[in-house]
Amino acid sequence: MTKRRKKGNQKRAVRFDKTPAVAFGYEAVENRPTRRRVYVSTRSEDKELTPEKRRALVSEARDQLRNFSLAGFALRKHLQFVSYYRFSAGTPDERFNADLTRRVERWKSRKFCDAAGRCSFDELIALIESHRAVDGDVGILRRVDGRVQIVEGDRIQNPPDAGTSGDWVGGVKVSPLGRPLRYAIWSRKASGGFDFERTVDARWFDLLAFTTRRDQIRGVSLFAPAAKMISYLYDGLDFALAKMKLEQFFGLKTTFEDGGNLAGVASTDAEGIGRQASEVFGGDLLHLALKVGEDAQFMESNNPSQNFQTFCENVVRMVFAALDVPYSFYDGSKTNFYGSKGEFEQYLDTVEKKQAPTVAMLNEWVFDWLAPNWLLDPVDPLVLPDGWTLDDVAADCGWRGAGLPSWRLFEYVKEAQAAISAGLVSPLALADSFGEDMRRNISEIAATRAFATERGVFLPFGETQTINNGL
Repeated sequence: MTKRRKKGNQKRAVRFDKTPAVAFGYEAVENRPTRRRVYVSTRSEDKELTPEKRRALVSEARDQLRNFSLAGFALRKHLQFVSYYRFSAGTPDERFNADLTRRVERWKSRKFCDAAGRCSFDELIALIESHRAVDGDVGILRRVDGRVQIVEGDRIQNPPDAGTSGDWVGGVKVSPLGRPLRYAIWSRKASGGFDFERTVDARWFDLLAFTTRRDQIRGVSLFAPAAKMISYLYDGLDFALAKMKLEQFFGLKTTFEDGGNLAGVASTDAEGIGRQASEVFGGDLLHLALKVGEDAQFMESNNPSQNFQTFCENVVRMVFAALDVPYSFYDGSKTNFYGSKGEFEQYLDTVEKKQAPTVAMLNEWVFDWLAPNWLLDPVDPLVLPDGWTLDDVAADCGWRGAGLPSWRLFEYVKEAQAAISAGLVSPLALADSFGEDMRRNISEIAATRAFATERGVFLPFGETQTINNGL
């Protein structure tokens, strides 16, 4: 409608149109010719990545790790932090702490923790995390003998009798609420493919996965968003190297003209010119003999160009971003000390979140699976503190993930002392954040001082000191 004013008012009339040129709302859902069309999908992530597509994605990621050093470096950096775990016992009973820690350390040897007897605990954890990052998820079977067996993700598939029932999703039988009930395991054929092996109860099987949605059962590889860019970069580097190699050829171009000769060789004798040139310049000479009026030139450029190098750097950044790894881990010249420090501390927060499911799984292994058997050991039983249960022990003991490197503690020793004196932080919590066990350190210091005193040696540490906090 049009709203008109009185004659005495000289202001322009305002028109209110029911169909404005730009509609109010979310432009992100509007189709525009200048951007990719928006497609609507209400399917779950497990339906988006079908078993066939999952195998293709996993195969692509594995191939990139085999052939491209950048993908392998990014994965190793990821594993350097995410696959680090340590066990800490912190009950008031020091004798029990030592006994429990001793049993955990003994179990971590390859003889007692790996069903195949090939890997120690640290090696197994690195493999588990590698499969989780590359394949999207990995299964771990807890055996009755106290050992664990890794089941790679592509060996977890629907059993032959699953049919079209919605109970089985990617080899996992789930309840209506999404709780895993059983897992179907397949074995590999020597010639490729799989044979159905068996199903196992979820009580004895753990599936560690990278998921992003509530309804998601199977995980997705961290390399999935970067897989296409990695392949483009790999091919681009191959072409750039081929072009560079072509430019390095040492070649001789001769053009025939009417009459004349070259050191007694007729100008029309291309073979003779080539032989004479090879004697002068070497047998690897590339000789191109052209007819009258013909010409040939190599395309020369700044190879690789600065634009291509910048493009490669941006792709590398995207590859590292897929794993949340700071780019400064690859090229420290792109940031300064404070920038790299801030990136590192933020990265550790990301690592702790990635480690949370594995920490929960390891705690279940110790207190729900291994420790009950240790309590019943007829030869050397584990003895709980008086009045304690395993739940009480689990509250004060358990696995810890990544922490700040211990060498970083020496940079903040004065600030740490002031914070402890002011009651802002617990010394136990501070030590744990740096990957240190304060109780164990104090026990070892006391034992070392007692040993030195027994032999008449004075050690200038461990004495009681008063910290002047300025109050």
